[in-house]
Amino acid sequence: MSIGARFLEIRKAKGLKQTDVAEAIGISHGALVNYEKGREPPASAIIAFSEAYEVSPLWLLTGEGRPDAESLDTIYARSIATAWAYLGRGGDDVEQEDVIKLGSALFQYLLEHGEISPAMSEKIFALSA
Repeated sequence: MSIGARFLEIRKAKGLKQTDVAEAIGISHGALVNYEKGREPPASAIIAFSEAYEVSPLWLLTGEGRPDAESLDTIYARSIATAWAYLGRGGDDVEQEDVIKLGSALFQYLLEHGEISPAMSEKIFALSA
């Protein structure tokens, strides 16, 4: 899939018109049409699209990873906070090693999937125990 095809995928998922996207990222409507048809967009258009629609530039360029642009710091913080809350829920002392082990598992899962369902949380918690 081309970069332009990923532009198209995000545009349609967000219910946006080509003219609105073109204006938002500072290009002509015709240029966006060409990109969506497979012409390679310049780096400036990729960066502008990434910033305007909070899409990962890596995903736009390669199709790898997830399209959302949640930062690694945010994902890491969520992982550690979840691990800490889970491990400390009974009021017992929490060992640093346990937080690292569970936080790492949660971080990896979040990187790959974006969210964790309650059922998957229980599976991850059980595996890390």
